[in-house]
Amino acid sequence: MQSGNTQSVTLTGSDQVIAAFPGVIYMGFTLRETAGSTATLRIWDSKDSTFTNNTLLDTISLTANESAREYYPEGLHVTEGIYIDILSGAVEGSLRLIQGQRRDLLDS
Repeated sequence: MQSGNTQSVTLTGSDQVIAAFPGVIYMGFTLRETAGSTATLRIWDSKDSTFTNNTLLDTISLTANESAREYYPEGLHVTEGIYIDILSGAVEGSLRLIQGQRRDLLDS
């Protein structure tokens, strides 16, 4: 299990940069579909909306009014940042992460 303080970052309901730097540990999510339809979103290891050569961390598809949650006890180490890409529908919720050591500062 990861040590450190796990933080929740609230989603805006739109595409969103969660962390624009490396060293974050992605611990999971909690989501709910809010429009009575379907929703699909992707969570990327990316500092922005350019996904070329980036890693897809999660794809979540929700039916009308469905909720989902996932927690990764060991966490997933992120190399670029975390970006939320809402493909369809409306969602609310949060991502759980640990602000790890920033490699860009360690390399200086």
